[in-house]
Amino acid sequence: MLLKRRLRGQTLIELLIASAVIAGGLFSAVALIFSNLRLSDRDSDSVVAINLAREGIEQARELRDSNWLAGNPFDAGMFTAGGDYSAIPNWDGKAASDQVSFDFTADDFSDESVQVKSSTEAENQGFLTQNTGVAANPTPWKRLITFHPICDAPGGLTYKNDGETCAGDPTVGVRVESRVRWQRKGQSFERVLYDDLFDWR
Repeated sequence: MLLKRRLRGQTLIELLIASAVIAGGLFSAVALIFSNLRLSDRDSDSVVAINLAREGIEQARELRDSNWLAGNPFDAGMFTAGGDYSAIPNWDGKAASDQVSFDFTADDFSDESVQVKSSTEAENQGFLTQNTGVAANPTPWKRLITFHPICDAPGGLTYKNDGETCAGDPTVGVRVESRVRWQRKGQSFERVLYDDLFDWR
């Protein structure tokens, strides 16, 4: 009789231990699932940000190539006469207006025009743009393009910032810095891509 009572007590202890192990395993699995979902959202945002940054560089390259075809200086439209090198792409994705240009009113990420928007127009539904003439809804991303003239100075190539010029040295290229920022759940993220575009023609 005493042996049966001890066995019942051991069975109860074993049941409690097994329940604790199963609960711990389930808790770990649920925590892992939520962590993966959070990382998945962040990774998908990062993919969009990198593609937006890449698109900004490609738009600058397209402007350089269009300048060559039109017989203009390669860097025409990549900065203002006053030395403002920060801009947003001014392109709406419509075939009728396929010429890329840049709007130099934005100087930093506090300007509203750096906000990337998702088009609500029927012909470009969901198209991401910064063009102010397009009906669109805001997205989490902000993009700013900065052009840095590349000068062929006596000591080698130098890169200039806003307001700086090559001051008599030939401008042989432009470094394009495409910076994208966004926020998710109170955290700030940023992706930056650079490319040097030279006047090799």
